[in-house]
Amino acid sequence: MRIGVDLLSISRFTRIAEHPRYRSILFTEAELAEAQQLGSERLAERLAGRFCAKEATCKVLRRGFGQGLRWRDIEVTSDRWGAPSVTLTGGARKMAVEAGLREISVTLTHQADLVVAVAVAMPAAPAGPAASAGGRNLRGMMPRRRARHEAAADAALRR
Repeated sequence: MRIGVDLLSISRFTRIAEHPRYRSILFTEAELAEAQQLGSERLAERLAGRFCAKEATCKVLRRGFGQGLRWRDIEVTSDRWGAPSVTLTGGARKMAVEAGLREISVTLTHQADLVVAVAVAMPAAPAGPAASAGGRNLRGMMPRRRARHEAAADAALRR
């Protein structure tokens, strides 16, 4: 299991959130559209949360931005209930696949001027000789069966 955590002061992030050029570098169109639906008074809070989630996700991937990752390779949008959801593209997706990570889950909380994000990912196949699933070592699966499991993990990352 991999875990990433990030903490951010919303007031320190406000200047970035208010600058159109910085917003276009850091966020996808979908992230910006969701944030703008909340109105200008909550724009900085929403974008700070998304930025924080991107940072936590980087920690799960064990890389920083500029190390094969671009800000927009990690997209944090909301599902229909408002829960954050991470979509990886480009370098971030490549790193997750290479690390054998399944879906990355993220949660956010806001309190006063702070936002905290926690990101978690599980390996697609347990590592090590003692690791097993249903009593079988996944690394010992027949190649075709293992390829199906890897394809399922890859598909989960695209969601």
